[in-house]
Amino acid sequence: MSFNTKKCHILSISRQRRKPVLAYKIGPDNLTAVNSYPYLGVTISSDLRWNIHINNVCARATRTLNFIRRNIYRCPPDSKSLAYTSLVRPHLEYASGAWDPHTAKNINSLEMVQRRAARFVKRDYRRTTSASSLTDELGWSTLSSRRKSSRLCSFYKAYNRLSPISLDHLVQPSRSTRSSVDGSCFLTLSSHTDVYKYSFFTRTIIDWNALSSDQRLKTSIDAFRGGLLHCY
Repeated sequence: MSFNTKKCHILSISRQRRKPVLAYKIGPDNLTAVNSYPYLGVTISSDLRWNIHINNVCARATRTLNFIRRNIYRCPPDSKSLAYTSLVRPHLEYASGAWDPHTAKNINSLEMVQRRAARFVKRDYRRTTSASSLTDELGWSTLSSRRKSSRLCSFYKAYNRLSPISLDHLVQPSRSTRSSVDGSCFLTLSSHTDVYKYSFFTRTIIDWNALSSDQRLKTSIDAFRGGLLHCY
Protein backbone atom coordinates (compact mmCIF):
# COMPACT_ATOMS: atom_id res chain seq x y z
CA MET A 1 0.00 0.00 0.00
CA SER A 2 1.35 3.42 -0.95
CA PHE A 3 0.74 6.69 0.90
CA ASN A 4 -0.11 10.00 -0.71
CA THR A 5 2.61 12.18 0.79
CA LYS A 6 0.70 15.34 -0.16
CA LYS A 7 -1.92 14.36 2.40
CA CYS A 8 0.58 13.41 5.11
CA HIS A 9 1.89 16.13 7.44
CA ILE A 10 3.73 16.60 10.72
CA LEU A 11 1.74 18.10 13.60
CA SER A 12 3.84 18.70 16.70
CA ILE A 13 1.74 19.28 19.84
CA SER A 14 3.68 21.38 22.32
CA ARG A 15 3.28 24.35 24.68
CA GLN A 16 6.57 25.81 23.51
CA ARG A 17 6.38 28.87 21.31
CA ARG A 18 9.19 27.53 19.21
CA LYS A 19 8.14 24.09 18.11
CA PRO A 20 10.89 21.51 17.70
CA VAL A 21 12.00 21.05 14.11
CA LEU A 22 11.16 17.52 13.05
CA ALA A 23 12.11 15.91 9.77
CA TYR A 24 10.18 12.88 8.62
CA LYS A 25 10.13 11.17 5.27
CA ILE A 26 7.92 8.68 3.52
CA GLY A 27 10.16 7.14 0.96
CA PRO A 28 12.06 9.93 -0.81
CA ASP A 29 9.50 12.64 0.05
CA ASN A 30 9.84 15.04 2.98
CA LEU A 31 6.67 15.65 4.99
CA THR A 32 5.58 19.24 5.61
CA ALA A 33 5.00 20.60 9.12
CA VAL A 34 1.62 22.21 9.92
CA ASN A 35 0.18 24.03 12.94
CA SER A 36 -3.29 22.53 12.60
CA TYR A 37 -5.00 19.77 10.68
CA PRO A 38 -8.52 18.30 10.53
CA TYR A 39 -9.04 14.85 12.02
CA LEU A 40 -12.47 13.21 11.66
CA GLY A 41 -14.03 16.63 11.12
CA VAL A 42 -12.34 18.30 14.10
CA THR A 43 -9.39 20.63 13.52
CA ILE A 44 -6.58 19.81 15.96
CA SER A 45 -4.12 22.63 16.64
CA SER A 46 -0.55 22.29 17.83
CA ASP A 47 -1.36 24.27 21.02
CA LEU A 48 -4.53 22.22 21.67
CA ARG A 49 -6.70 25.33 21.52
CA TRP A 50 -9.93 25.43 19.55
CA ASN A 51 -9.79 28.89 17.93
CA ILE A 52 -9.11 27.62 14.42
CA HIS A 53 -11.67 24.84 14.68
CA ILE A 54 -14.41 27.16 15.94
CA ASN A 55 -13.66 29.70 13.21
CA ASN A 56 -14.08 26.92 10.65
CA VAL A 57 -17.29 25.71 12.30
CA CYS A 58 -18.82 29.19 12.34
CA ALA A 59 -17.86 29.81 8.72
CA ARG A 60 -19.37 26.52 7.58
CA ALA A 61 -22.58 27.05 9.56
CA THR A 62 -22.89 30.63 8.31
CA ARG A 63 -22.61 29.51 4.69
CA THR A 64 -25.40 27.01 5.23
CA LEU A 65 -27.53 29.59 7.03
CA ASN A 66 -27.06 32.08 4.18
CA PHE A 67 -28.09 29.41 1.68
CA ILE A 68 -31.28 28.78 3.68
CA ARG A 69 -32.01 32.50 3.95
CA ARG A 70 -31.79 32.92 0.19
CA ASN A 71 -34.06 29.98 -0.61
CA ILE A 72 -36.81 29.85 2.02
CA TYR A 73 -37.12 33.50 2.97
CA ARG A 74 -40.91 33.49 2.43
CA CYS A 75 -41.59 30.21 4.23
CA PRO A 76 -43.43 30.16 7.58
CA PRO A 77 -41.40 30.37 10.80
CA ASP A 78 -41.86 26.68 11.62
CA SER A 79 -40.22 25.67 8.35
CA LYS A 80 -37.36 28.10 8.89
CA SER A 81 -36.84 26.84 12.42
CA LEU A 82 -36.79 23.24 11.21
CA ALA A 83 -34.27 24.14 8.51
CA TYR A 84 -31.97 25.71 11.10
CA THR A 85 -32.15 22.82 13.58
CA SER A 86 -31.75 20.24 10.80
CA LEU A 87 -29.11 21.83 8.57
CA VAL A 88 -27.24 24.54 10.48
CA ARG A 89 -27.11 23.54 14.14
CA PRO A 90 -25.51 20.13 13.42
CA HIS A 91 -22.49 22.02 12.04
CA LEU A 92 -22.27 23.95 15.32
CA GLU A 93 -22.51 20.83 17.47
CA TYR A 94 -20.62 18.10 15.64
CA ALA A 95 -18.35 16.41 18.24
CA SER A 96 -18.87 19.47 20.47
CA GLY A 97 -18.49 17.36 23.60
CA ALA A 98 -14.80 17.11 22.77
CA TRP A 99 -14.09 20.74 21.88
CA ASP A 100 -16.56 22.67 24.06
CA PRO A 101 -14.87 26.12 24.36
CA HIS A 102 -14.48 28.10 27.58
CA THR A 103 -13.38 31.53 26.30
CA ALA A 104 -16.02 34.23 25.92
CA LYS A 105 -14.83 35.01 22.39
CA ASN A 106 -15.36 31.49 21.09
CA ILE A 107 -18.64 31.03 22.96
CA ASN A 108 -20.02 34.28 21.55
CA SER A 109 -18.87 33.42 18.02
CA LEU A 110 -20.98 30.26 18.10
CA GLU A 111 -23.97 31.89 19.77
CA MET A 112 -23.96 34.70 17.20
CA VAL A 113 -24.73 32.22 14.43
CA GLN A 114 -27.78 31.00 16.34
CA ARG A 115 -28.89 34.56 17.07
CA ARG A 116 -28.71 35.45 13.38
CA ALA A 117 -30.80 32.37 12.67
CA ALA A 118 -33.37 33.46 15.26
CA ARG A 119 -33.71 36.88 13.62
CA PHE A 120 -34.19 35.17 10.26
CA VAL A 121 -36.86 32.83 11.59
CA LYS A 122 -38.77 35.63 13.34
CA ARG A 123 -38.07 38.16 10.54
CA ASP A 124 -37.03 40.68 13.17
CA TYR A 125 -33.82 42.59 12.43
CA ARG A 126 -34.52 45.61 14.62
CA ARG A 127 -31.64 46.72 16.80
CA THR A 128 -34.05 47.29 19.66
CA THR A 129 -35.03 43.61 19.69
CA SER A 130 -32.93 41.27 21.82
CA ALA A 131 -31.75 38.25 19.85
CA SER A 132 -31.64 36.26 23.09
CA SER A 133 -35.35 36.90 23.65
CA LEU A 134 -36.05 35.62 20.13
CA THR A 135 -34.21 32.36 20.81
CA ASP A 136 -36.22 32.00 24.04
CA GLU A 137 -39.47 32.50 22.13
CA LEU A 138 -38.41 29.80 19.68
CA GLY A 139 -37.59 27.43 22.54
CA TRP A 140 -33.94 27.11 21.54
CA SER A 141 -31.50 26.38 24.34
CA THR A 142 -28.17 28.14 24.27
CA LEU A 143 -25.48 26.23 22.40
CA SER A 144 -23.27 26.29 25.49
CA SER A 145 -25.90 24.47 27.58
CA ARG A 146 -26.40 21.94 24.79
CA ARG A 147 -22.65 21.30 24.65
CA LYS A 148 -22.62 20.77 28.40
CA SER A 149 -25.43 18.24 28.07
CA SER A 150 -23.52 16.53 25.28
CA ARG A 151 -20.45 16.18 27.48
CA LEU A 152 -22.49 14.79 30.35
CA CYS A 153 -24.27 12.30 28.08
CA SER A 154 -20.91 11.08 26.80
CA PHE A 155 -19.70 10.70 30.39
CA TYR A 156 -22.90 8.83 31.32
CA LYS A 157 -22.33 6.37 28.47
CA ALA A 158 -18.75 5.85 29.57
CA TYR A 159 -19.78 5.37 33.21
CA ASN A 160 -22.30 2.71 32.21
CA ARG A 161 -19.94 1.13 29.66
CA LEU A 162 -22.17 2.05 26.74
CA SER A 163 -19.24 3.52 24.81
CA PRO A 164 -15.57 2.65 24.29
CA ILE A 165 -14.47 5.63 26.43
CA SER A 166 -12.74 4.25 29.52
CA LEU A 167 -12.97 5.79 32.99
CA ASP A 168 -10.54 3.31 34.54
CA HIS A 169 -7.87 6.00 34.92
CA LEU A 170 -10.20 8.16 37.03
CA VAL A 171 -10.33 7.78 40.81
CA GLN A 172 -13.52 7.46 42.85
CA PRO A 173 -13.62 8.46 46.55
CA SER A 174 -12.32 5.66 48.77
CA ARG A 175 -14.64 6.49 51.68
CA SER A 176 -18.30 7.35 51.81
CA THR A 177 -19.26 11.00 51.91
CA ARG A 178 -22.53 12.75 51.31
CA SER A 179 -21.66 13.28 47.66
CA SER A 180 -20.21 9.81 47.02
CA VAL A 181 -22.43 7.52 49.09
CA ASP A 182 -23.83 5.98 45.88
CA GLY A 183 -20.35 5.44 44.42
CA SER A 184 -21.08 7.46 41.28
CA CYS A 185 -18.82 10.44 41.98
CA PHE A 186 -15.21 10.94 40.93
CA LEU A 187 -12.34 12.87 42.43
CA THR A 188 -11.67 16.12 40.62
CA LEU A 189 -8.47 16.38 38.61
CA SER A 190 -5.90 19.04 39.47
CA SER A 191 -4.71 21.20 36.60
CA HIS A 192 -2.05 23.85 36.05
CA THR A 193 -2.98 24.97 32.54
CA ASP A 194 -6.23 26.10 30.94
CA VAL A 195 -5.82 23.48 28.21
CA TYR A 196 -6.06 20.69 30.79
CA LYS A 197 -8.45 22.51 33.12
CA TYR A 198 -11.06 22.78 30.36
CA SER A 199 -10.41 19.42 28.76
CA PHE A 200 -13.18 16.82 28.63
CA PHE A 201 -12.51 14.75 31.75
CA THR A 202 -11.31 17.55 34.04
CA ARG A 203 -14.26 19.76 33.21
CA THR A 204 -16.98 17.14 32.97
CA ILE A 205 -16.17 15.46 36.28
CA ILE A 206 -17.03 18.71 38.06
CA ASP A 207 -20.35 18.96 36.19
CA TRP A 208 -21.05 15.25 36.79
CA ASN A 209 -20.46 15.47 40.54
CA ALA A 210 -22.76 18.52 40.71
CA LEU A 211 -25.69 16.44 39.46
CA SER A 212 -28.05 14.86 41.94
CA SER A 213 -27.60 11.20 42.80
CA ASP A 214 -30.93 10.38 41.15
CA GLN A 215 -29.81 12.04 37.92
CA ARG A 216 -26.46 10.24 37.81
CA LEU A 217 -28.11 6.87 38.37
CA LYS A 218 -30.76 7.12 35.65
CA THR A 219 -31.41 3.73 34.10
CA SER A 220 -31.15 4.76 30.45
CA ILE A 221 -29.47 7.40 28.34
CA ASP A 222 -32.86 8.73 27.24
CA ALA A 223 -33.94 9.20 30.86
CA PHE A 224 -30.61 10.83 31.67
CA ARG A 225 -30.84 13.21 28.70
CA GLY A 226 -34.43 14.06 29.59
CA GLY A 227 -33.42 14.83 33.16
CA LEU A 228 -30.79 17.26 31.95
CA LEU A 229 -33.48 19.28 30.19
CA HIS A 230 -34.95 20.09 33.60
CA CYS A 231 -31.53 20.91 35.07
CA TYR A 232 -30.66 23.62 32.54
